[in-house]
Amino acid sequence: MNTKRVYHRWTEHEVRLLYRSVTSSNRNWVSVQEQFPQFSLLQLQNKFTMIEKQFLVKKEAENDSVLETVRVLMELMRKRE
Repeated sequence: MNTKRVYHRWTEHEVRLLYRSVTSSNRNWVSVQEQFPQFSLLQLQNKFTMIEKQFLVKKEAENDSVLETVRVLMELMRKRE
């Protein structure tokens, strides 16, 4: 069987649409796949998992940044005393 692998670069709009579709349908993958018929169920689930991981990494980075800012401010306040 000769199969051809095709890479699809997801646009920001498609990513948002997929995320919104999955979350609003309470992960009803059948209805999500109806909106994205060009992808298999597994491809959609994998892409959604990647989106969630990226979101968590971004949130962790924001939290680390906030914690670092608080640490620096506390240090400056101690120096002023």
